[in-house]
Amino acid sequence: MIAVQFQSAMLRISVCIFLFCVVPFKWIVAQEYSLRVFVTDSLKKPLSGVTLTIMRIGNLKQSETGQTSKSGDYIFKSLSLATYQLELSMVGYSGRLLDPVTINGRYPVDSISVVLISAAASQLSSVTVTGRKALLEKKSDRTVVNVDAMLTSAGADALRMLENVPGVSVDEDGNISLNGKPGVMVMIDNKPTYLSGDALANYLRSIPSSSLEKIELMPTPPAGYDAAGTAGVINFRTKRNLKKGMNGTLSTAFNQGKLFSTTNSLNTNYLTGKVYAYANLGYVTQNRSTGLDIERNYHNEQGQPTYNFWQNSYIRRRNQSYSIRGGMDYQLDQTTSLGYGFSYLHRPSLQTTNNTSKLSQANGTLDSTALAKNREEDKWNNYSVNLNYRKSFKATGTGIAADADYLNYKSRVDQLFTNTTIKPGAPEPEGEELVGYLPSNIEIMAGKMDYTGKLWNWNMEAGLKSSVANTRNTADFTTIKDGLTSPDFEKNNDFRYRENIHAAYISLNGDGKRFSWKAGLRGEQTRSRGHQLGNPVKPDSAFSRSYTNFFPSLFLSYKADSLEKHIITLSYGRRIERPFYQDLNPYVTPLDKFTLYVGNPFLQPGVTNELSVSYTLHKNYVATLSYAMTDEVFMESIVLSGSNYVSRTDNLGTNRLLGFSFNAGIKPAKWWSANIFAEVQDRHYEGRLRVGRLDTSAVYAGTNITNQFQLGKGWSAELGGTARTGILVGQVSLASFWQVNAGVQKKLFGNKATVRLTLRDIFYSGTRRGQIHNLYQADAKFRNRSDLRVGTLSFTWNFGSAQQSRRNRSGGSAEEEQGRVR
Repeated sequence: MIAVQFQSAMLRISVCIFLFCVVPFKWIVAQEYSLRVFVTDSLKKPLSGVTLTIMRIGNLKQSETGQTSKSGDYIFKSLSLATYQLELSMVGYSGRLLDPVTINGRYPVDSISVVLISAAASQLSSVTVTGRKALLEKKSDRTVVNVDAMLTSAGADALRMLENVPGVSVDEDGNISLNGKPGVMVMIDNKPTYLSGDALANYLRSIPSSSLEKIELMPTPPAGYDAAGTAGVINFRTKRNLKKGMNGTLSTAFNQGKLFSTTNSLNTNYLTGKVYAYANLGYVTQNRSTGLDIERNYHNEQGQPTYNFWQNSYIRRRNQSYSIRGGMDYQLDQTTSLGYGFSYLHRPSLQTTNNTSKLSQANGTLDSTALAKNREEDKWNNYSVNLNYRKSFKATGTGIAADADYLNYKSRVDQLFTNTTIKPGAPEPEGEELVGYLPSNIEIMAGKMDYTGKLWNWNMEAGLKSSVANTRNTADFTTIKDGLTSPDFEKNNDFRYRENIHAAYISLNGDGKRFSWKAGLRGEQTRSRGHQLGNPVKPDSAFSRSYTNFFPSLFLSYKADSLEKHIITLSYGRRIERPFYQDLNPYVTPLDKFTLYVGNPFLQPGVTNELSVSYTLHKNYVATLSYAMTDEVFMESIVLSGSNYVSRTDNLGTNRLLGFSFNAGIKPAKWWSANIFAEVQDRHYEGRLRVGRLDTSAVYAGTNITNQFQLGKGWSAELGGTARTGILVGQVSLASFWQVNAGVQKKLFGNKATVRLTLRDIFYSGTRRGQIHNLYQADAKFRNRSDLRVGTLSFTWNFGSAQQSRRNRSGGSAEEEQGRVR
């Protein structure tokens, strides 16, 4: 009954918003977007009487002029969705022409701060002052990392760049954690990737860092974002340029570790009249090698050793990726725009593994040796299309945005496992082959509508979203032994899954001189059905479930003074982590002869409640205390079955995190700036495993330091690093590690070109080690030795207009599902 009422209410709201969108009745209230400009002198004192002129790009004749008040601010009202140029002037001060500012309609009131330098001071020196973006920018609901300010990002891909972002960690398998918590929803330009696990890691490896402008970290996103991702959202913003005419950036990089690879990108933008078009091209080659050592020791119930298992693997991965992302926006009039976007990725890859495994008795007597040569060839294709519509009604202030998305992922994996077993005293080795053919297809359709307006004196946002995801995964395995070929029905699989998610949200916010707030509520209804087709040894099986959840969010901010030297922020959010599509597939997949992955159709979604309090001093020092609790947390659960290592994703129970973090942006000298991030967490897991109870806790600490040096004459350098103590993740404890990175940069051709030379993990100290706990009558440990020490030589050239201004469009309707393709 509740579900029927929920759907009925959503249908009525959808009809209303659709009418608002396509029928602009005169009585509809319109949104008056505003821009608040706050002006100070070099001593941070407010300046009154400053003349400000705002001009709309594309129609500079349409301008408005005002003067700042005694408190140093002025508000431009009745602005439409467009890009504006701001000019400031005052007697006795040097005038300023700011970079263009885009009003994108996400917030009815935007604000910027500007510093004017006195004319007398500017005449004392002929030095040209140029602005540099800070590495980190702290905002009320997110932390922004400026990619170009991270010198050692040159030549890196999006995944590798995350490894040096404060608060973010990436393990050897490419799994991403934010503030120590797994379950991150990754987005590109506010559009979800709909990927997870290896698929997400490989997708991010195909995106050159040179095509990115910034990374947004949102541990507690507002209600307008999908509720998926218990750790929050990481949003990559690609580069956009809003200067008239053609502009672009060409970048190429050569990376040399043990193996050679390249990253290349071309970002172009074209703006004229009412048309804005953009295209980002990428070509990446990757060669990676990994040495993996595994040791497992078995014992009986009395704790006496019985067997030892040792395995060494050399893994070589080679791939290429060809990507294109583009689109066009057309301004129908001052209040209406239409746009479309598209992306395509083709990524062929080849992975080969040479594996040696030995099983010995407790006294050291060799029982058997297994030699394996595994080959896995993968052809991955992804394409997506987005259509969007934006409308603002100037009369009294509403705005509407509509998005429709279609995404498709296709993969074809061909596997060949060649295994040879040698037993002492046996007349000859035993050999067998396992041939696998694993095609998969994922199709996602999503649509959403967002509304901005006023409710009494508060700003309001509301919206609806619906999505449907259809997946099909097939596994066809054949065993070849002694010249005989037979299908392996225990591993063969044909799994179909369909999921519908309907969501509605409302958010209210208010701003005062000292106190501001934002509160939201999001409701999501999920319906899903999975069907595994049977075969001669396995019957058909199916499951279905339906549930509705509500997700409140709250942001409170208090400014203790008018210059915002002291700010206290409180945030609360509730989020959900739905299982990856692939994890729900009840089938067995071999990773090698001794390692199996098993799906789990009984997984339940995990729900996290998180509360945090932050104190910001002078906008440069931020201290945060947070507490998060996740019920039905799910992660990898490991058991040993004979000599086989069996991995399955399970609901483990409850995870509690109590953490403190500190971030400081300091400037020890005019030529030296540094960013220091440190965090401490107490983690506690309590629940159940397939072999018994889980009740573990540990304290973790980590730090990230980046030093940047301005050496003059276009030269700059960077020295930084990351370190952390051991960390507990469910059954797995990872050992401590540290690494140091360095780079040097030179600007050329009037700052239009940049050459960078960087070296990552200088001391080759980033090797990952760990232990697996709570195994029945066994213990296990591993060491992962990847090709981490990499030198990079990169060249970047900006062509077209000298100055660049980025445009931040709101994302499409697919804001959750993309994070769940494994």
